[in-house]
Amino acid sequence: MSYKKEYEARVTSKVMLNDDTAYLTLECPEIVAIARPGQFVNLSCSYFLKRPFGIASVNKDTGSFCVGIKIVGKGTADLAAISEGSIINVLGPLGNGFDLESYDSYILVSGGTGVFPINYAYEELSRAGKAVKVVQGFRDKSQIVLNRKDYILTTDSGDAGIHGNCCKGLDSITDINENTVVLCVGPLPMMKAVGAWAQAKGLKSFVSMEQRMACGIGICLVCVCKLKAEKEGVEFDHVRCCKDGPVFPYEEVIW
Repeated sequence: MSYKKEYEARVTSKVMLNDDTAYLTLECPEIVAIARPGQFVNLSCSYFLKRPFGIASVNKDTGSFCVGIKIVGKGTADLAAISEGSIINVLGPLGNGFDLESYDSYILVSGGTGVFPINYAYEELSRAGKAVKVVQGFRDKSQIVLNRKDYILTTDSGDAGIHGNCCKGLDSITDINENTVVLCVGPLPMMKAVGAWAQAKGLKSFVSMEQRMACGIGICLVCVCKLKAEKEGVEFDHVRCCKDGPVFPYEEVIW
């Protein structure tokens, strides 16, 4: 079930992870109480539309959650410049989440800002005692954030970790359980390649579609993507990433 409520959240911490990525901690017990890995929130800024961000972590003891903000335009620059103690209007949690219960082991794959929702999934799976491996892919060393020493790290430039993309990192995993699932968040070409890798291994995989969004609640239709249609004679269905997703089975997405 998706919850669509607006709250006033206080910024309790801001850390710059690198030159263009801020990590905010927001105090909002109402969202923390019901959030699930794979869901996102819409944050207000000085511009007209809210901006969507995957939930990166939650702390139920403090009633706070975290989001990562990579500066790519005026809205994200505005949010990254916010001061501790500021109040932000937050809509969420939104969308569906990952299935973290139905499989024996998990392979989590992230690229770009996908590291943030994948971090939340990793934390929850670790708390539940599930077997989990994480593959992270970045352009180069300067972009590495939220990395842990047990992660499989890849960089396109080769200046850190394995030289290559996430699939090179996936190829280094040898002990794959037959009831393993792959969860992936990142750029579309990366998710397409990772899903194909999983399919070749006979593994189920799910991707989180990071489309441009406006309303976040399924009204504006900005974030539609194409899924294979269930109805005979229909080539595809348009679905809303914010409301019907953002998590979809890889094999259902028309790439």
